Amino acid sequence: MYDAWQLAQLLQEGEDVLDLGTGGGVPGIPLAILRPDVRVSLSDSVQKKARVVDEFVQQLEMPISVYPMPAQQVLRDLRFSTVVTRAVGSLARQLGWLRDCWDGFDRLLAIKGPKWVEERGEARHRGLLRGLQLRKVKAYEMPGTGSHSYILQVTRPGSRFAAGDA
Repeated sequence: MYDAWQLAQLLQEGEDVLDLGTGGGVPGIPLAILRPDVRVSLSDSVQKKARVVDEFVQQLEMPISVYPMPAQQVLRDLRFSTVVTRAVGSLARQLGWLRDCWDGFDRLLAIKGPKWVEERGEARHRGLLRGLQLRKVKAYEMPGTGSHSYILQVTRPGSRFAAGDA
């Protein structure tokens, strides 16, 4: 929940957000609660997870779309301003999944742990950051744990969200 709160502060009014690999609905569902001014959709390639989350969303009567398919399929047909991720693999893995999908969204906001620098290095080594800008946009300590989390923003140059490089 704390990650979702941190992420919510980075969104602009009216954004369309896709939670890639939503699992149990986090951070997407908390984002929709915290920021009713943004449109949130959830995607998970594991259909069983997506069905459970969809049932939960319906019970809560929340205006959230749930897609029981990989985000790549969703991004072929729909457009989002931001894709968000939390606990769905390394940065290199995420960028690999999204490599051919950049026409479907403007930026990736990835919540990462303290190994984000190593993950950035791996992504660069594999050429997955070529033509993209990566910036650490938020760093925070998780309350009561002493551990730190980071939100990375990845954009294409010229995107309305693009600025600087980390």
